[in-house]
Amino acid sequence: MDFKQAIIDNAWGGINMDYGLLHLQLATPTAVLIVLFIMIVTLNKLLFQPVLRTLDNRNEVIEKSQNRVIQVNEELEQLKEDFQQKLDKVRTEVLHLRNAGHEKGVTERETMITAERDELQAEHDKNIAELGGEIEATKNYFTKLNQEISASISKQLLS
Repeated sequence: MDFKQAIIDNAWGGINMDYGLLHLQLATPTAVLIVLFIMIVTLNKLLFQPVLRTLDNRNEVIEKSQNRVIQVNEELEQLKEDFQQKLDKVRTEVLHLRNAGHEKGVTERETMITAERDELQAEHDKNIAELGGEIEATKNYFTKLNQEISASISKQLLS
């Protein structure tokens, strides 16, 4: 065995395993584990952490969006309630105005009917008074005529 081979054989504690074609020393798996560990740490820092950060940011954005949707829905419900209250108030006011207008119209109609009735009653009373006067005039005329006829008949009978 030469010196170089002795150094290689005794490196890393000199533990040497021989599996036929596969000659392993303790240094080989240790070096592989160290390289894997370095790769894991490097990939974690360079690849996985940014991906996880991006996923976390995405989750935050989604959560904020969902909260905003909930808030907007609550505002929408509040606006619906306000609109419904205003609509009910306007409907009540319109109904009140309609009823007031109807009552005013009925009152005006009743006033017109009463005025027309009073006018007709006055005309009726006037006509009755005129007819009463005409009846009296006719009675007087007939009385006078009756007296003239009586006088004429008496004159003819006495003559």
